[in-house]
Amino acid sequence: MSKSKWLMLSVGLFLAMLLLLTLSAQTSPTASAAPVAQASEYKIAYVPTQVGQPVTDAWLTGMKRVFDQFQNVKVQAFDGQMKAEVQVSLLDDIINQKYSLIVLQPVDATALSASVQKAEKAGIPVITMNTAVVAKHTASVQMADVEAGYAVGIAMGKQLNGKGNVAIIQSPPGATLGVNREKGFRQALAEKYPDIKIVGAQNAEWDRNKAIAVMNAFLQANDKLDGVFAANDNMAEGAMVAAESAGRLKDIKIWGANGQKSTLDLIEQGKIAGTAYNNSFQQGSTAANLAMWILTSELGPSQAPETGIIKVSPFAATKETVGQIQPADRW
Repeated sequence: MSKSKWLMLSVGLFLAMLLLLTLSAQTSPTASAAPVAQASEYKIAYVPTQVGQPVTDAWLTGMKRVFDQFQNVKVQAFDGQMKAEVQVSLLDDIINQKYSLIVLQPVDATALSASVQKAEKAGIPVITMNTAVVAKHTASVQMADVEAGYAVGIAMGKQLNGKGNVAIIQSPPGATLGVNREKGFRQALAEKYPDIKIVGAQNAEWDRNKAIAVMNAFLQANDKLDGVFAANDNMAEGAMVAAESAGRLKDIKIWGANGQKSTLDLIEQGKIAGTAYNNSFQQGSTAANLAMWILTSELGPSQAPETGIIKVSPFAATKETVGQIQPADRW
């Protein structure tokens, strides 16, 4: 990866440590700057929206790179099945089993708030990934979502020479991450490219196959479609499949967000125009480092008045720039 990208990651780690030190100062003034792992066993629950997805697997890999250094740490992944009610039930069981800490990617930021509050009241810190629940909790490690959407809007606008028709394949309404990505995208077009018209927007629930159906609907409704922004890479790949099957792929700039390996490969092949890349291995490791500081310092849930936020800056990966992402950083 280029020096600028390594700098981005270093800044992310610096912000993580800054937050950790802040949490320590607020709840344990006498804690040392370099805590030593305690003798007790730590059980960590990882509850993504769905297991088996590139980004959720990459987060887990990144977390294990940290947790595997501690013999007294066990991490267990639980499948949220893309259903808020399933995650609520899982969190109830995790709380009852007295896990030490929860890493959660909520399906719905509002629907999971009460469960997160219940966990923290029980003394279990909660770190959310990408989407923070509405309720105040210990911390959230996120891709800079609005900034990612804005970067896509700027890059796509340049590719379209500032004019044309575009559509948006949306995330579920309660998924703050996707909602904010769309917000940033719309903001970029409104500010920089007023001649680009948004001709449609439809939710495909983060799903590749559902995105194929949504994209087919866009293609049927629009004889001229110049660009598509999908709120994640799975949906961008679905849009690509539909456009290619219709013989219209060469005419449409398709963008995603996240930066999973399969999408980077398609960018190199010229089938997808770009994605807002996030090093999800690093994001998982950052969450794990934060978790270990909290646990070994015996801090418990944060007493700060607001949720601590750590953001990882996006990188607009196109065919011209994707080569800067090294194989070790492709998840």
